[in-house]
Amino acid sequence: MLLNRARANAIMDLHGLDGLVAAFQENIYYLSDYWGSMFLMSRNYTLYAFLPRDESKPAALIMPGTGVYHLEHAPTWMPNVATFITRIAPKAIPERDFEFSTEELIEEPVSGGDQVVTAEAVKDAPLTPYPTRPGAPMAQRDQQLLDRYAMHRGGAEVTACRALAGAIRAAGLEKGRLGFDDPRVLGWLQQVGLDDLRGVDALNIFKQIRMVKSQAEIELLKTAGRMSETAINAVVDAMEVGMPLDELGRIHALSMAQQGGRSEWIIANIRGLATGVVEPNELIKLDSVGSWQQYRGDVGRSVYFGTPTDEMLRRFDAVSAALRIAYEAIRPGKSFKEIVDLTLKSVHEAGFPGFVIAGPHSVGLEHTDHPVSVGPEMPGHHPLVFEENMVFTLDMPYHEFGWGTTHVEDMMIVRANGCEPITSMDTALRVKPI
Repeated sequence: MLLNRARANAIMDLHGLDGLVAAFQENIYYLSDYWGSMFLMSRNYTLYAFLPRDESKPAALIMPGTGVYHLEHAPTWMPNVATFITRIAPKAIPERDFEFSTEELIEEPVSGGDQVVTAEAVKDAPLTPYPTRPGAPMAQRDQQLLDRYAMHRGGAEVTACRALAGAIRAAGLEKGRLGFDDPRVLGWLQQVGLDDLRGVDALNIFKQIRMVKSQAEIELLKTAGRMSETAINAVVDAMEVGMPLDELGRIHALSMAQQGGRSEWIIANIRGLATGVVEPNELIKLDSVGSWQQYRGDVGRSVYFGTPTDEMLRRFDAVSAALRIAYEAIRPGKSFKEIVDLTLKSVHEAGFPGFVIAGPHSVGLEHTDHPVSVGPEMPGHHPLVFEENMVFTLDMPYHEFGWGTTHVEDMMIVRANGCEPITSMDTALRVKPI
């Protein structure tokens, strides 16, 4: 289970919530363990996940009835799979020819081949509109799929929103106070009969929960981080003077794919710009973000073709020394601000005066996996502290007009007595011959 249930319960209690409703794909996946093709097709609001605070009440995954076959290879732990039907199956086909006409549909088709679907029509309708060939022997896969559809048949609704409303009623929370990552969903539920349902904007509440990882998440993040470091190393190894910076993205994507992951991006720039080609005698910033089963890895390095100056080497040594001091100081309960101040002070004292940015951020299902200021909120609206089992990076980007652009970054796990590295912490400047 990806969900850190103890953490979720504590945060729901903190905000006075009876449950959570997820409409965004990261949160649906996090609550339910389910990841399916509707996410890939951006078919938003066709899936939801519902988590009651009371663990005795049924948690629910809401999904299209036709899609329940995905649960064969992407199962959910949630006991209630609430379905909806948007396309009605044909009537039973007489054992004659393997044909049927549009007149045999339960509802007449409308423009575009879609059908008018009513609650009465779907009450006992099969979840799939596909016919069964009369008298044909069923292959093992046929029977497995038919069994899956039969398992979830009955009680389907006509829209995802109505199926979600049914799941909330099944948990006895139609008068509850729920947190929504998309607050519009509350209004939609009220429109379909949950007049007494109350809710709050939980966009950052979800992030607050996800900031502390379950053991399953930590294992995924270890893999994602190491993949991303392998990919950035592959880029460094393949780089040549004159190579277009855009080509580095292809190399990164290939390395991540060869490892079974996915490239999210690699930022490659010289003097703050990601245009042009690899140049000699110029500092080159690389920032690698890849993913494994939707969890992000994030690693940064810097490269130089030629002979670096003493100042360059001294500055990189200062950054590395400051990072070691910061990692040694991080403990649960330390604030982000405390560590930022310590890191900047340390890097200045180590021989890099003027360094300006040290940015810790949680990493997980999103690159920045902690509460952030949104709307009219001012920066710093959510003061953050390090917590045990948080996975984070301490971003150290730098740009100086007239000098160049650099970056180093590694992934770490906050433990009770310090930090556990996921990636190598090899922050030295990567020097390559011309």
